[in-house]
Amino acid sequence: MSPLVLARLLSIVVVQSSAPSSLRFTEEAAARGLVATNHCGDPVKKRYILETIGNGCALFDKDGDGDLDAFLVDSCALLPPETGDPLDHDWRPALDGQCRLFENDGHGRFTDVTESSGAGLRVFGCGVTAVDYDGDGDVDLFVTCWGDDHLLQNDGKGRFTDVTAKAKLSDPYWSIGSCFFDADGDGDLDVYVSNYVAMAIARDPKVWRKVDCPYFDILTICGPKGMVPEIDSFFVNDGDGTFHDASESSGIRDVQPSYGMGCTAFDEDLDGDVDVYVGNDSRANYLFENDGKGHFTDVADLAGVAVSRNGVGQASMGIACGDLDGNGLPDLVVTNFSHDDKEVYANQGGGNFLDVTSRMSFGPATYLALSWGTELADFDCDGDLDLFIANGHVYPEADRRAPELTYKQINRLYRNDGGILADATATAGPGFDRKASFRGVAIGDVDDDGDLDVLVMTQNEAPSLLINQLFGAANGGATNAGTDGATPRPHWLLLALEGAGKNRGAIGARVVAELGGKKQLRQVRAGASFASSHDPRLHFGLGTSPTLDRLTVTWPDGKTQTFEKLAADRVVILKEGGELVERSRP
Repeated sequence: MSPLVLARLLSIVVVQSSAPSSLRFTEEAAARGLVATNHCGDPVKKRYILETIGNGCALFDKDGDGDLDAFLVDSCALLPPETGDPLDHDWRPALDGQCRLFENDGHGRFTDVTESSGAGLRVFGCGVTAVDYDGDGDVDLFVTCWGDDHLLQNDGKGRFTDVTAKAKLSDPYWSIGSCFFDADGDGDLDVYVSNYVAMAIARDPKVWRKVDCPYFDILTICGPKGMVPEIDSFFVNDGDGTFHDASESSGIRDVQPSYGMGCTAFDEDLDGDVDVYVGNDSRANYLFENDGKGHFTDVADLAGVAVSRNGVGQASMGIACGDLDGNGLPDLVVTNFSHDDKEVYANQGGGNFLDVTSRMSFGPATYLALSWGTELADFDCDGDLDLFIANGHVYPEADRRAPELTYKQINRLYRNDGGILADATATAGPGFDRKASFRGVAIGDVDDDGDLDVLVMTQNEAPSLLINQLFGAANGGATNAGTDGATPRPHWLLLALEGAGKNRGAIGARVVAELGGKKQLRQVRAGASFASSHDPRLHFGLGTSPTLDRLTVTWPDGKTQTFEKLAADRVVILKEGGELVERSRP
């Protein structure tokens, strides 16, 4: 162990969370039918950076039946060139992988419907955003890839057609993250795409040449430093099912190109228009502030979210967004490479953030982990946001530095203790025992019992589905007993929004739930974590209260609706301008 690493470990005090015993997750992917092997390059020897990044996933309702289906992005292996020196020619994709779609039966059990759905893309996929891009009331899929991205249009019954060419949404770069939002206030959804390394499928010897690079005392693959960073893309929705490229006119290319990873769109300053945050690998991150008309200015440096508190650009992967400290403003958590902090930026208002990472009780495990997908969510329904982080290294050779560093790692859960994220992994159940090289994360209530579950992608293995046992076996919210039959279980509310006009998913809507003088802020986003999509429904934990005092919804057009004294433990649906309706449960 290097002196630098040893000094860093000794300087950290590990604080374990006082999480209740009911905060427990079990691994149930295989048992629930969510079975698929991920393909992303060689599982043993990673020759190129292309094989290391991995894939995202989505939890969304494909057929409008009220439960969450799952979409898993897949890539493929790489074949050596048919002739010539493999060091001087491009490798070819072997389309042995296939993106897969799983249908939920309403109780969290899944059936593979890939073949009948039309969603089984055979591409070198990276990420996915689930979003109703055309405003017809059903959720479509946008899949980012090495090479052309793909837009899959939903017919409303969960059958998909590739309309990429028709929609004029082809992005030929190596794309990873994407997020949809109404950038210009015209009522339909535009899309930002974060692109990574300029690695064309066509021959590019400078990129493809195999060169071993030093990582501590190990020789590994190279990149991204020394490679050409790719420009990001921005497409404006023309309202007729087509898009046009506004990358230059929007201002997003006024910055130096970087190695784009995760991205998410949210209203960081609560001024009514949606901004974009982009995590860049090995360089400063972007925070594109929207002028309300779809023109962006990078204010990350001024806002304090470009680099670490030490002034260093980090290898940013995933992004979580939520009101961590309960001040009514959206904060950011950014996951980074191993031997680095995972940054927590607290929103101070007025477009200013404060790096509060040092206040968190992350401990050395977080510092040494290489982290990807992430989200802030109320897993124990106590009224504040906890943090999930998926971990896994990019170098299989990392095992040579064990136990300090390993290729396969465990995921981690941090419980919110008064605004401090304390490590609760050790008490969070057997779901956190599995070691893998994890990647994308999607959060949602897959078994319809009122608590939040976690879908996690892996590299070259089956996915992970962590079922939250806060309420025991799925019971549809019928009882109020805890898992031990004596402790009162906490209460919850799940809100599904339906907007008017083309933005049927109400992307960009802001909701504040009030209980006992405390406020919980949520925003509807499409595209988050690392190259993934969470359940778009908004989940609120109410602790021991069976009633929510007040719910205020601010729609994307600025109109508001307020509701008083809402009963808990149910899913409610709100159509813009209408009344709250309770969803009938299966």
